[in-house]
Amino acid sequence: MNRTHIACCLSLAALVATPAQAQSQVTVYGVADIALGYGKSDDKIFTGVIGAGGLAGPRFGLRGSEDLGDGLSLLFTIEQGYNIGNGQELRPNRTFGRQSWVGLKGGFGTVSAGYQYAPGYLVPYKYQVMLGTPGLAPRSIAAFGGGYTITPASPARWDNSLRYAGDFGGVGVQAIYAFHAQQSDDGTSDRKDDDRWGLSLTYDGGPIGVGVVYHNVGSGSDADDTREVLVGAAYDLGVAKLVGTWSKKDADGSTAGDNTIVSAGVIVPVGAAGTVHVGAAKLNPRGDDNNSHNVTLGYIQTLSKRTSAYAAVNRLTFDDGATYTGTPGASPTSVATAGESTNSLIVGISHKF
Repeated sequence: MNRTHIACCLSLAALVATPAQAQSQVTVYGVADIALGYGKSDDKIFTGVIGAGGLAGPRFGLRGSEDLGDGLSLLFTIEQGYNIGNGQELRPNRTFGRQSWVGLKGGFGTVSAGYQYAPGYLVPYKYQVMLGTPGLAPRSIAAFGGGYTITPASPARWDNSLRYAGDFGGVGVQAIYAFHAQQSDDGTSDRKDDDRWGLSLTYDGGPIGVGVVYHNVGSGSDADDTREVLVGAAYDLGVAKLVGTWSKKDADGSTAGDNTIVSAGVIVPVGAAGTVHVGAAKLNPRGDDNNSHNVTLGYIQTLSKRTSAYAAVNRLTFDDGATYTGTPGASPTSVATAGESTNSLIVGISHKF
């Protein structure tokens, strides 16, 4: 009797648990990416391990979903970045420095709230070489020098934000509004001064891909908001894929913060699992003799469904009048100086789990 009773209880528990497991799930995921880098500009030299990743930023996260019925699901993501070279967190004082949000998904798309990606993080890579990676793609490197939030890096992750994303037959729409850091008036400043919002519209159909991104970023003071726009396009010829972008940033006042970026590139398949990437970008700030140019030649070899090896060389050049070489570019090997060129080499391996 006891054995029969126990067996019945176990069977009943299995019947109850099975639907719950089918409706709700949590996935552990991440990236382990590490590279060796070398950079030289005049008498400045960088050599060492790039623990913050070359092709993709190392990360560890949890994402989950629960079926609420009637085509509606609850989603969440919490994700931390880390430096694989020394084991430290990538963004100090943030437990989840890459993402932390909760959302609802249905036939209308996804609505979410929390610390999350603006459109300028998710869209630009489509129209760049080397996956738009901050340390390897020319446009992304230039975007750091130009101070853009339309870039696949931390400036395009926004605090305390509401976000919408939808995909309708190849047409993608994204919208975000971030209350950001200051959420109450204190008598001396307006809580809306640091608010920011963004929009994007993309189309992917056959060999053609096009997209537009717009960010409006509050300054946190009485100064005018900064406005940024990116237009990108890609055309897949089969034997090669052509990509290109045009960007413009309009900051408060007439300063070098106002600038444009133009980039172009080609991605050529090699065999069944390799791609050669060639690209260039020019950052043109307001003023004279203060431009920067950079060119990348890279290669990505897919070793398995989850693992890729990569290598890239980049040459980054600043005009004599450049004033933003303190942030020479996204490349961790950059040791640039105004009027000089930086030659960089990055070789690494990236694994998704």
